Amino acid sequence: MSEFKYYKSKEVYREKYYQMPKVFFTNEKYLNLSNDAKITYMLLKARFDYSVQNNWVDSEDNIYFIYTIEELMRLLNCREGKISKIKKELEAAGLLKQKKGRIKKANGKIETTPNLLYLGKPEVTSEDVFKINEEERLIPNPVNAKIANTEKDDDIKVIPVNAKIANTEKASDTNSSPVNAKIADNILYSNNSLDTNRHNIDTDKDQLQDQLLLENFVDIMTDSSIDTFIPTNVLKLIKTFSNSYSEAQQTVKTIHNAKHKAQESKNTIIVYEEIEYYGVDADKGLYMTLLKAYQKQKTEKVDNLQNLIFIYVKNWFAEKAIPAKLAHEKNAETNSLPAVNLENWLD
Repeated sequence: MSEFKYYKSKEVYREKYYQMPKVFFTNEKYLNLSNDAKITYMLLKARFDYSVQNNWVDSEDNIYFIYTIEELMRLLNCREGKISKIKKELEAAGLLKQKKGRIKKANGKIETTPNLLYLGKPEVTSEDVFKINEEERLIPNPVNAKIANTEKDDDIKVIPVNAKIANTEKASDTNSSPVNAKIADNILYSNNSLDTNRHNIDTDKDQLQDQLLLENFVDIMTDSSIDTFIPTNVLKLIKTFSNSYSEAQQTVKTIHNAKHKAQESKNTIIVYEEIEYYGVDADKGLYMTLLKAYQKQKTEKVDNLQNLIFIYVKNWFAEKAIPAKLAHEKNAETNSLPAVNLENWLD
């Protein structure tokens, strides 16, 4: 009797793969999806079994996920701003739907459950099916591909010889012509002059590069690869009042640090994209807060603009956004209390 062959844990691990829908690369609707959004969809899709195990299925048998922002940040290895962008991108493509979490009281504390996340099925048309099948049909035969590569290599080997001949002819022509030799001397002389002005040229080039980056600052920061929660209207304001791209970047970092410090001071975490749920216009509030800092710089002496922005933004989160969240949770708890029967109280 032959020896029983067991599956080893490492072998099973090697057999596990994430699956990416091919329609993401054939359907016009998904071609412009960022790689981050595609990978996020793929990772969440792979966790359907986990949802079923946790009974994350609603009354209509729809599978959903329950992830906090922090859990998604760990899963995708990125920060809050990146998560917000990815979620919005998937929502716009009809691949993600969010349902607001509930307010509950546990161990005497008010807690907000994370939003319920639903993955949407990608649209697959007959044209997509044709493209996918055609792509698979056109995969070259390995043997033919090897022959083609060999022929290509043979052709390439001839090119260096011809190039060598051409260079030799060019060199001999130059050496035999006093005019060409004179031109060469002039070029060398000119290079010496260029070396003298190199510093000025490099400085001008740096300034042009920085100007180009600043002109495209908003587009750069709203790209899916950039991790920031700051909305477009605020980014435009930062660009307008910044003298360089590095200054604009520093302002973005200052706003992030201010939000983090406000959260620490109030011992809570607030997700920027959820602030509107608490009755606060976050985009307008953050815009006006930053505008006040710039206005003060214009009318008064400000030693350090970044410190001023930090204080203003931190106070806005600590005094406006976070209190709105806490008040919303308190009201939700009050509304969820059972009704008291007042009948016969006066008897």
